[in-house]
Amino acid sequence: MPAEDTPAPALYAYTGRVAEELTQPLAREGGAFKLASRKIRVEVVDGPDRGLVVELPGPEARVGLGRECDLVLKDPTVSRLHLVVRVEGERIRVIDAGSRNGTAVDGVEVHDAYARPDAAIVVGGTTMRLRMLNDVIELPLSERERFGGMLGRSVAMRRLFAVLERVAATDATVLVEGETGTGKELVAEALHEESPRQGGPFVVFDCSAVSATLIESELFGHVRGAFTGAVSERPGAFEAADGGTLFLDEIGELPLDLQPKLLRALERREVRRVGANVPRRVDVRIVAATNRNLAREVERGKFREDLYYRLAVIQVALPPLRERQGDVPLLVRRFEEELRPRSGSPPPLSEEVVAALAARSWPGNVRELRNAVARALSLGTAGSAGGPPSPAAPSGGAQGAPAVDLNEPLLAGRERVAEAYEKAYLDAALKQTGGNVSRAAELARVNRKLIQRAMKRYGLRGDGEDAEVQGEAPRERS
Repeated sequence: MPAEDTPAPALYAYTGRVAEELTQPLAREGGAFKLASRKIRVEVVDGPDRGLVVELPGPEARVGLGRECDLVLKDPTVSRLHLVVRVEGERIRVIDAGSRNGTAVDGVEVHDAYARPDAAIVVGGTTMRLRMLNDVIELPLSERERFGGMLGRSVAMRRLFAVLERVAATDATVLVEGETGTGKELVAEALHEESPRQGGPFVVFDCSAVSATLIESELFGHVRGAFTGAVSERPGAFEAADGGTLFLDEIGELPLDLQPKLLRALERREVRRVGANVPRRVDVRIVAATNRNLAREVERGKFREDLYYRLAVIQVALPPLRERQGDVPLLVRRFEEELRPRSGSPPPLSEEVVAALAARSWPGNVRELRNAVARALSLGTAGSAGGPPSPAAPSGGAQGAPAVDLNEPLLAGRERVAEAYEKAYLDAALKQTGGNVSRAAELARVNRKLIQRAMKRYGLRGDGEDAEVQGEAPRERS
């Protein structure tokens, strides 16, 4: 294991859009699951690192200024975490990680694209060329379909489980990143339950749920008379977790002025109650989680760099549900088992409903999927091929506004309406331009490739060669 005060890029879990065909198939060798992935050769052709040639292991590598990156550049116009490159089958996927100055592929600014061999990739003032090598590395995959409360058969989840299995046995600090609803607390609970500390306390401290004036007292405790209302001594979350695990949820919300105190507690393994003069020793394992990109927050001056590195000893990222849609049927059936006793004895969801659920993008991730299954079972709509309908007619909004169904999550409804409008708009634009994609893009004032991707997604047709989709990967809505 790496020293606890240094990052561990080698243990960063691959959580890209992973289907079995994106790398060599899930294989068993000597009784163990492995993932075979090709390496990426990067040649810097312009900028401060001109002449640098490196080979990066697949299936994912990070590029930027931060020392946690797999390729660390010297260009000050490059962001701390600027770019993520992924091996997907025979192609290299290039994903801008929310950089300050953007990413361009062959002169076109992109957010998420496939790069052709030897394409010019520009990040800040640096130009690189990428090539996939024939050299193959093998990465361990877990044979498990469950780790704690997490469930999944996809390569993304098996890769994640393999990392967590190795990490659980240690006392290393873990930073868990992921979108809302992906199960970050489940990771912390599973790490605790599979660790030597499983007999100790598991304490959850939500940094976003405590007011700034009380958060220091809640974390570190206070003595009697330390402030108005402190009528007795009280231990904080650190002392409550002594001998076990402290889960710091939404760590990105921690006020900047308290971050040095947290850093000191992590480094010295001791806390000082508010109003006390003598520190107290604590023996805790820290797992922190956030739905923010902490590397970007450091770059913006909203999170301390030294605290970031102290937390990111082991860094894992949870895949959003849209990037492991093959796990949706498994999750749906598990949620049915858990929720059916609460809903009487409704019929099981039909295969048509499960297929419809698997086709959705789920911006609220696993949490939103679970709510959808609960709603279907509660309303007795399990056999409906179109998914859970509303028991009441949708209420109309203001004049010209779409109908509103309050039984549908806001984000899901917003996505549905946006997709319907986008499809109708592009269908009208293509009809007006005689199916010419370039002219439709000019009319819509968007990039031609956006039109191509949308045509493929909605099954729209253009005028032959001009309508072919080349190069770029579908871009998810934020």
